[in-house]
Amino acid sequence: MGVKIRRRNPDLLKDIIKHARAIDGKTMRVGVMEDGELGMIAHVHEYGCDIQVTDKMRGYLHSIGIHLKKETTVIRIPERSFIRAGFNEHEAGWRKKADEMIKEAVTGNIPVDAMFDMLGLELAGKIQEFARDLKSPPNSSATVKLKGSSNPLVDTGRMIGAIKHEVD
Repeated sequence: MGVKIRRRNPDLLKDIIKHARAIDGKTMRVGVMEDGELGMIAHVHEYGCDIQVTDKMRGYLHSIGIHLKKETTVIRIPERSFIRAGFNEHEAGWRKKADEMIKEAVTGNIPVDAMFDMLGLELAGKIQEFARDLKSPPNSSATVKLKGSSNPLVDTGRMIGAIKHEVD
C-alpha cells in the first residue's frame, strides 16, 4: 500500500501514524459466530458430516416416507463450503477495496471503525450472496422431500442471515 502526500502539512504525518495505530492489532471475523444449533448447522455445511444411522432414526425416516436401504449405516452430508469458498471467490475485489479504504482511514478521510464496518458488511454480503447461489453438491432427493426445495443452503434463511462480521 502506498500513500502519497500531496500537501505540506507538518501534522499530517502525525495524523497518519495516529490512524495507523488505531488500525494496528484490530481483527475482523466474518461468518456465523453463533453457538448452538445455528453454529452447528453452519459448521456441518462448511465441512460436511457423517451421521450414523440408528434404529430410531431409521424408524423416524421410514415413518415420514423416507426408506433407507438395510445396508445404509451412514448418512453423508457433503461439504458445501460457503464461508471459505465465498471469501475465496471475492477475495481479489475485497482486498482491492480494503487497500483503498485503508488509505482513506490512515489519511483521516474516514473513521477507522467505519472502515472496518464497511469492509465487514461488504464481505458478509458477498458471502451471503455466494451461499444463496450455491447449487453444488445438490441436496439428496430425501432432503428435497423434507424441506420442499432443492437449494442446498437455503431453508428458512436463518443461517444465511446469521453471516455477520465482528471487529475486535
